[in-house]
This record gives sequence, C-alpha cells and structure tokens, in this order.
Amino acid sequence: MTAWNKRFGSLLGAMLLAAPLGCNDAGTATLASDGTTVKAVQSLTEPAQLAKVRAALPKVAFPHLQDILTSPQTIWYDHDVMPSVYQDSMGAQVNSTWPDLVAVSDVSMLYDRAKKRWQFPLATTAGTDNSTNLRVENFIALPQRDGALAAIPIWSVPRNYNRQEWNWAYPVNTTLGEVLFVVDGGNLLPVEIRIRTRYATGWATNVFRPFPTAKSLAAAVKSRRADWSNQVNLRALVASLEDNTTLTPKTLAAKAALAPTFHQNGYLDNLPDFGDAALVRELLTSTTFSSAYNTAWKENGAQKSYAANSSAALSIVPNNYDAGLIPVTEDSCMRCHKEGGRLVSEFNDALYLYGEVWGKDAIFSFYPYDQARFPELRSNDDNRSIDPKLKAMGVFEAYDASKHVAPYYPAINANEPIITTK
Repeated sequence: MTAWNKRFGSLLGAMLLAAPLGCNDAGTATLASDGTTVKAVQSLTEPAQLAKVRAALPKVAFPHLQDILTSPQTIWYDHDVMPSVYQDSMGAQVNSTWPDLVAVSDVSMLYDRAKKRWQFPLATTAGTDNSTNLRVENFIALPQRDGALAAIPIWSVPRNYNRQEWNWAYPVNTTLGEVLFVVDGGNLLPVEIRIRTRYATGWATNVFRPFPTAKSLAAAVKSRRADWSNQVNLRALVASLEDNTTLTPKTLAAKAALAPTFHQNGYLDNLPDFGDAALVRELLTSTTFSSAYNTAWKENGAQKSYAANSSAALSIVPNNYDAGLIPVTEDSCMRCHKEGGRLVSEFNDALYLYGEVWGKDAIFSFYPYDQARFPELRSNDDNRSIDPKLKAMGVFEAYDASKHVAPYYPAINANEPIITTK
C-alpha cells in the first residue's frame, strides 16, 4: 500500500462521511450504513455520452474509487456541458470569450488566442497541452450527510467598490476526478484516472494507470503475446521498456507573466509504436488500474520519468503526453491548482478589471453558475446565479456559519453569504 493510500485510508476511517453506495433495479442508491435510500443524482454529461464513458471505465485497484466510478451518486460532467469559465467585475462567462472585453491589446502573456484558453500551465489537463487524441471526462463525488449530498457552500467577498467575488469550498471527503481516454475511432480507451480528495487542511492526490512502470508494461506485453520476440515492433518495444538509458531531457515552463507558476526540468520516455493495435486495446480494456503515486515510470540514476510518452496514433498514453515530467504528489499538483481563482492582475497589473483565473478551492473544472445567464454579462448588474439543476440536487447552497462547520467542512472565512434571487 502506498503512503498516500495509508494516509487516505485513515482519513476515511476517521471521518466516516461517505458510506459505500450500491444501486438497485429502481435506480436508487442505498446508503450501506443505515439502509436509507436516496434517489440517484442527475449527471450533467449527456446520457448517450455518459453511457459510452461508463462502458469504457476500467477496473481500479482501490475500492473507494471503484465505488465512486460505479455509484449513481457520482455526478459526471465534461467540457461540452461545463466549459471552463472566469469571474470578473460583473459576473461570469466562458474562458473562450475572456479577451473580447479586455482593453489591453496584448494578452498573450496569459491567454492563447488561437486555442481560446489560458496559457500553460492553466490551460488544460496537466501534461496534455499538445495531445490531439484525448477525451477527458470529469466527475465529482460529494459525501453524504443525513441521507443527502453534503452541499458546497458559496459566499461572496468584496474585491472593490463594484465587485463581489464568489467563493466556495468543497466538503471534507469530496472527491473530484478526471478520466483520460484515448480516442480510438468511435471508441474510448481509458489510459488514466486522476483524483483529488478534500480533507480538512488541503487535498490528497492520486493517479491510477494500467502500467505505472515500464517493467509492468513489458511483463504484460510478454504475457499477452507469447511470440513477442518474433514481432519486430513488439521486440523493439520490450527492448525500449527494459532499457533505462532511453530517457530524454525536456523542460516545461510557463510563459511570460505566468513564469512563476511552473518550471520543470525532467525526462520523457518515448515509446516505440506497438505495431499491434489489438494488443493496445486489449491492455487498456482488461488491465486493472493501480496507483502511480510517487512512482517513477523509469529511472536511470538521477534521471527519472513518471509516465510514458508516445508519438504513435495509438498507445497506452495520449500522443505528445508530457506528464512524465511531473511526479504524482500533492506538492507537484498544487503548483498549478493553487492558482485557481487568483486575480489575473496579480500576474499583470494592467488587467486589474478583468477577473480571475478559473476555479475555486484549488479545483479548476467545477462551478455553480447558471450558463444560461452568461450572455447577460455587461448588460445587467450581475449575471451570476446558481445553476438550477445543481441547486435542485442540493449541490450548491448559500454559506451558513452554523451549518458549514468542522468536521464536515474545512475552515471557512466568509463574509455575508450570497443570496440568489434570479
């Protein structure tokens, strides 16, 4: 058991905030602790897409995560239904429109106009900025309390005379995650699951992969293809996997004004093409994913890579995958996640009026806003209100100092709670 799993396991035992969930034929979830039944939540991902995602999910060697992946209480969402957004002086809007209202002529120090997103490392799923065969599906699993979801409290903080910032904090034991799929024609092949779980003073991180080390993949290839040594591509692949001298140096560095956020020197391990697409599919769909926490994919003395890289059209990772530079640890992940909700003027003071980096509470992808009101930005006093679907499910609610307390919530320093009337 990894150190992360030991710590997280004790955390779960101490808090007991979320009971394992099962699903009966009526589509309700059963709370195993007391037999109480609650209705399944409604995911945001479109039903057809969600069915495809669920059918492609791998088995995971971590029972708590396996329960989350199969639970009807897990809320699934993706970039199609929850595009990334920012807050500014008058409300909220999608990141792709951010430069439209900015008077400063050059925003390239923060924003990539061509791709309509923030610059690295705040653009997209870490390590995938250059991947072209990737599909990401996100999920959130809120803990249960008194037979219902433990809601995410929201409150407002005055930034200046005309600006109220919305803040929120996730209940202790909330797990947010993303499943990375390689797009294989019309199919999805799972390659990685990333999770972050809230505890009282921060976030615990883990990543699950089918092959956390090069040696584990080499063993799997030999096991699945008895004649591997007679196949030119597989023989070259196994030779590369078993050779620790294949690591090549690379640097990932944030651009211009974002330079203080991320700079990483490291090594990548580029896998040869399998030359056997059926084997790749078999490995990704039949292997139980295991933790890669603080685990080197391959190392050669002081040289370490933490995940495979590939330029092939079909491999066990997305193409052009740079996550091998980044160890799976809390400190490593927080280098980017700590910037969620940070004022862009802290990176460039000329952008004082133009809002924040996306996200809150060290999470980028999830937010409460009603997207139907985004077009009202600048034509109303404030276009922010809670998404009706999320509000109806009890996912978000106004902060209540008597309710949102330890041990169910992290310490919250809030001003007046927001009241949404629209």
